[in-house]
Amino acid sequence: METLHSAFGYVALLAIAWLLGRRTGSPPWRTIAVASVLQVGLAALLLLTGLRYHVFGAVGALTQLLKNTSQKAGESLLFIGVSNPEFSSTYGPIIALEIASVIIFVASLSRILYHYRLLPWLIGRLSGAMQRLMGISGAESVAVAANVLLGMTEAPLLIRPYVQRLTTSELFCMMVAGMATIAGTVMVVYASMLSGAHAEIAGHLFTASLISAPAAIAVAKLMLPETQIPATAGQHVELPADDTLNGLDAAARGATEGMQLFINILAMLIAFIGLVALANSTIAWIDTQVHSGAAVGWTLQAIAGWIFRLPVWLMGITWSEAGTVGSLMGIKTVLNEFVAFVELSNLMSQQPAPLSSRSFLICTYALCGFANFGSVAIMIGGIGGIAPERRGDLARLGFRAIVAGTLATMLTGCIVGLFV
Repeated sequence: METLHSAFGYVALLAIAWLLGRRTGSPPWRTIAVASVLQVGLAALLLLTGLRYHVFGAVGALTQLLKNTSQKAGESLLFIGVSNPEFSSTYGPIIALEIASVIIFVASLSRILYHYRLLPWLIGRLSGAMQRLMGISGAESVAVAANVLLGMTEAPLLIRPYVQRLTTSELFCMMVAGMATIAGTVMVVYASMLSGAHAEIAGHLFTASLISAPAAIAVAKLMLPETQIPATAGQHVELPADDTLNGLDAAARGATEGMQLFINILAMLIAFIGLVALANSTIAWIDTQVHSGAAVGWTLQAIAGWIFRLPVWLMGITWSEAGTVGSLMGIKTVLNEFVAFVELSNLMSQQPAPLSSRSFLICTYALCGFANFGSVAIMIGGIGGIAPERRGDLARLGFRAIVAGTLATMLTGCIVGLFV
C-alpha cells in the first residue's frame, strides 16, 4: 500500500508540473519517460541490489575520511584551545569550526581534482550519457551533470561560452538542475549532521543528488518545453581547462573559495535563524490578539506545514507526519536547506523521534536540493555575471525554477518511497 501511495504521488506531481507549465509546445514524452525509468532504475540498483553495500560503504567511508582529515587543523595548535576533549566534553563541540573545516578542505580537494582532470572526466561521462538517453543538448547535459558534483554557481562556468546563446528552455533546465541537486562540499556537512539519525545517510544523500538530475530534466522540459533549436543540439561540449597553474595553486584557490562559501553559509544561518525567530515572535503576538490571549501555537513552521501538507503526503508520507515534513519543506523553500537539515537533525534526536525511518528518508531526499529564494539571487549574480544580457530571463524564471526544483526533489522522495 505504501508503494502504491508513492507511485500515485509520482504521477500526481508530474501532472502538477504540467499544469503549472507554459504548455507552449508538445511535452517531450521520450525525455520524461527516460527520466522516470532512470530514476527508478538507478534507485533500485543503489538501494535493492548488492551494489548498495559497495557504493554506500565507499561513500560513507569517503565522507568519514574527508571529515576526519578536514578536522586535523582543529587538532593542531590552530584551534587546540576549543577542540581538545576536555573543552568539548564540558562545553560541546564548536559546530561552526567543524563546518568550516569540512567545507574549506573539500572545496580545496575538488579544485585539485578538477585541475588534474578527474572531475571533468566524470562530468563528461555523465553528460554524454544524459545527452544520448534523454535527447537534450550538449550544453544542457554538461550543466546538469556538473550540478551533481559541483555547485549551482560552478556548473554554469563549464559552459561559459554557450550561456549567452542558450534557449529559454535550456536556461530553465540548467536553473532547475541547480535547484534540485546539492554540491559535494555541503553533502559532507549534511552527512555529518544527520549521521546520528541514520548510519547510511551519506550514501542516501549521494543517491538523492544523483537521481534528482533526471527528475530536474523531466520537470524542466514538462514545464517549459523546447520550442527552438539549441546551438549545441547533437554536439559534444568540451569542458574548459582549469585556470590554475599547478596542484598547489588549485589547492590555494579552492581553499579561498571554500572560505567564501563558509562565510556565506554562516551569514545565512545567523540572519535566517534570527529572521525565523522574529517572524515567529510576530506571528505569536498576532496569535494572542486573534485568540484573546489563548494562543493556539501559530508559527512560521506551522503555516508552512499546512501549505505543504498535501504535496508532502503525495510522496508517501503518512497524514499524521505530513505536517512535520511540510514544515521542513517550507523552511527549506523560504530559508534554505541548511536550516531545514539542522531542524531535521534536532527533531530526530528527540525521544521518541517524530518521524518513522521511512518518512525520515523520504524527507531527506526531498530536502536534498537548493530550491529556495536565496538561490535565485545567487543564480542571478553568478550566471548573470557570465552573461549579463540573460539577467532578465533569470529573474523572470526564478520563481518558476524554485517550484520546478522543489517538484523534482519531491519526485525523488516518491522514488525512495517505492523502495524503503
